[in-house]
Amino acid sequence: MGKDVTVGIAGATGALGQELLSVLDDAPWRPERVVALARATTTAPSVAYGADSLPVDDLATADLGSLDALFVAVPRDVAGPLVDRAAAAGVPVIDLSGSQSERLDVPLVLPWLGVDALDLERARDVVAIPSGPTLLLASVLGPLRRAGYDEPADATVMLPAASWGRDAIDELSRQVVAMFNSGVPPRKVFPHGLAFDLLPQVGVPGATGWTADEVRTTLELARLTEARCDVTLVAAPLFSGLSATLRMELEADTPPEDLARVLQEAGVAVADHADLRRLPRPRRVEGVAGVQVARIRRTLDGRAAHLWLAVDGLRAAAVAAVGVAAVLLRQQHPDEVWRAEPAGDMDEDDA
Repeated sequence: MGKDVTVGIAGATGALGQELLSVLDDAPWRPERVVALARATTTAPSVAYGADSLPVDDLATADLGSLDALFVAVPRDVAGPLVDRAAAAGVPVIDLSGSQSERLDVPLVLPWLGVDALDLERARDVVAIPSGPTLLLASVLGPLRRAGYDEPADATVMLPAASWGRDAIDELSRQVVAMFNSGVPPRKVFPHGLAFDLLPQVGVPGATGWTADEVRTTLELARLTEARCDVTLVAAPLFSGLSATLRMELEADTPPEDLARVLQEAGVAVADHADLRRLPRPRRVEGVAGVQVARIRRTLDGRAAHLWLAVDGLRAAAVAAVGVAAVLLRQQHPDEVWRAEPAGDMDEDDA
């Protein structure tokens, strides 16, 4: 069941690295040998992998050549040289940092949108997993576009602190505590603060007024689904869970029920009721990899549709990465059994 492979996780002590460990632990092909890697500045000497405690090795001195695959979940500025180093050692890389997503020679893949790109002849054994906002929007726009709904769209995505890593989650928590106690909140990750507030601009805008992350998301979406969608990114005072409102133009005679049917047939969970308690929202989707959709409705002028989307971005990215790793490892070990699937629908009994 794939137990003889050795996989490495660069950034194992971070929020995304922890999700990768959790998903690998539950994978049908669960590898017995996982190498936890982190920068020398980490304060965590070990990480949990199921019932095991894995020592954390220094990323700078690790022997990457001993790995069968490497997950890269470190900041983009660190990831670039690391990916080159692993590729030079002949180690397949699954990059979740965003450092490779703009390279046309690197496949950009979500397993549930198809993995045909992995079967192409590649100059480098590197595969990129799209960013959280792209993952969320592509999981909806991809099936709709395949069904013929290819009109322009625009979206506003609300990013939780988890999008910036574990340090950002810790800082938001400390900001909340400090403000409740009339103290001075820490503002390193979020210099302008985030607790009890929104940041309507993520990154520095360019000449067009759009930030680099917004442009990146739009380009990733076009590459994955050929969808035409402008994306606004907003930082929200949430610890985890991505959410978005999506508006797309429609033909005048398209009922919202048709969109719901297309998404459900593609495996997207669609809430078919208006009970606020049951609608997908950041806290309710925690731990679930599948995208949740609700509030599908036409605009009042009838020219477009609005949809509400939510997903646990970290969990979904980790599931996607493990699924891609299974494909890459199957190419190396064709006689083994590999499988990794997105988590199922939201539990209706969750509070």
